[in-house]
Amino acid sequence: MATPGKSAQGIFDGSAARAQRFWKHFARRRTAALEGLHLPTEFELLAGMPFLAGDLQTDLHAFAERLLPRLRRRAETISIAALIEVLEQLTIGAAGVEEVRAVAEAMQVASGDLPAGGRAWRLRCRIYLAHLGDPQAALDLARDAVTLAIRFESSPDWKEAPVEMIRVALGWLAVATVANNYVFLGEGDRLRPTSNPASIASQRGTALVAHIEQQALLESAVREATAEARNQGQAAPEPERPPSTPSLTAIVFREVGNATTGEGKKVKQEFQDLIDRPLPLVPMPDLAAARAVLLAEFPYAEEVIDRILLEVPARASIQLRPTILVGAPGSGKSRFARRLLTALGLPHDVVPCGGVSDGVFAGTARRWSTGEPSLPVALITRHKVAGPGAVLDEIEKVGTSRHNGQVHDAMLAFLERETACRYHDPYVQAPCDISHITWLMTANELEGVSAPLRDRCRVLRFPGPGHEHLPVLVRQIMTDILAEQGLDERWMSPLDEIEMNALAEAWPGGSLRVLRRMIEVVLTSRSMKH
Repeated sequence: MATPGKSAQGIFDGSAARAQRFWKHFARRRTAALEGLHLPTEFELLAGMPFLAGDLQTDLHAFAERLLPRLRRRAETISIAALIEVLEQLTIGAAGVEEVRAVAEAMQVASGDLPAGGRAWRLRCRIYLAHLGDPQAALDLARDAVTLAIRFESSPDWKEAPVEMIRVALGWLAVATVANNYVFLGEGDRLRPTSNPASIASQRGTALVAHIEQQALLESAVREATAEARNQGQAAPEPERPPSTPSLTAIVFREVGNATTGEGKKVKQEFQDLIDRPLPLVPMPDLAAARAVLLAEFPYAEEVIDRILLEVPARASIQLRPTILVGAPGSGKSRFARRLLTALGLPHDVVPCGGVSDGVFAGTARRWSTGEPSLPVALITRHKVAGPGAVLDEIEKVGTSRHNGQVHDAMLAFLERETACRYHDPYVQAPCDISHITWLMTANELEGVSAPLRDRCRVLRFPGPGHEHLPVLVRQIMTDILAEQGLDERWMSPLDEIEMNALAEAWPGGSLRVLRRMIEVVLTSRSMKH
């Protein structure tokens, strides 16, 4: 594991080869960090690497345990002794804002007596505090990232780092308005509590940088068109003003590869209406209305609903970040995923993953008689939109053999925007932009979900309903039963008090499947009486 105190500023000491090695091995160290084998450095944490074992407390404990022996060798000063005392508290139980802040303040007092690396330790404390929801630490972290971006700008060996640090700075600046665990968007506009400021920082920072990059591309295109017109002796075109809202379309298919072969001509004919055609994106819906619909149907999942809708990127079209809903069987998570996409207006398909044991998700080459496009390409061609949704049900139950490819491996390319925007589909045999798709997954447990897949997704615990939600659940289940029988709900009277009391006594809570079977028994008993 890394030694505490490897300063972020130390990365400037080295050559271009060192910079290349850093980014090359970043993904490998990220995986090692999630597996509990690598304690990330301060700069790695700032650049988006997860904490040790994916857990802040585990990272914090390991950091404190490795730092204490170094400090005890210098405990002759009062300030170092005081720092040791508060640092030891971090190794006992869960630490909160107050405990970490006490360590940061003690480090500041002892700054003159600290060994090399003390500045990096204080940065690490600010990272911990920002992730714990401290708004001042989030603001300080944004300043740290801007400082590093400026330093990187003058270091040509680290070409990728300035943009990454600006993304980090913008993200934490967006979180710096957090106060008392509430997020404010505009004066007086209070949203619901959130327990994950880091997710908001990542989402907001990425969205803002993407907007800046789009604007830069537009300006670059105008300059190139102007230069070309001047070279041809034409009047320079008037620069187009950026539209007030981004275009709600995207071109998914630019070409079909190897289109002159027999199979290629067939595929080109199949995709002829989609090549170079802007496909619509789904406009941003009324999130408040979607919340009301979902809350009425899933009152026990209010925290999950608010977490998802709060972190929707602020842009003209709707897309959710890749999410895994983990909950007990029968808790309603699969239904919730479908209803969520419906409430947001996203056309979607539900894909059962139980028993899927190969890489068909990634598509098969057209040279085989069973050749077919990948799952995302199939979704887009079926719904004729650039950003449909997909619910991958029971993602943990896919086969683990890699003989013909593995579903989790195939999914990795779909979830990373950099690869998804130019995904090479083996059936189309050309790059396709599948980066606008919304991916929702359900799982009864995380044990069967690979670490790389978990790392690319937001994991949310989906709760089970309780007795207090029984009236709402009974009404919904009865409506579903009648719809399946082709009957209007007006044909059936609600359950009476005796029937409801019987359900309340018999149903232990949790599984909606069990509750449905009980309701079916009650309805059958009714029909037998008549």
